[in-house]
Amino acid sequence: MKYPKLIEFGKNLRIARLIKGYSMEKLAMIANINPTHIGKIERAEMAPTLLTIISLLEALEVDFNSLITYKGNKKL
Repeated sequence: MKYPKLIEFGKNLRIARLIKGYSMEKLAMIANINPTHIGKIERAEMAPTLLTIISLLEALEVDFNSLITYKGNKKL
């Protein structure tokens, strides 16, 4: 079972990544994370650790709230 907040986090991560113009591979390289993990996080197949979240925030140059706050119906 996928948790709604984990799904939301993954969607927000994908949106932030696409807004930045990063592929999963580029984000993974900048954040020093395996690209497979980025995909699993975006699809809510894996819950990121705190250190992974911090690395993603720094790589995307966004704040924590932008990845956890639901902002309506987002479609990309």
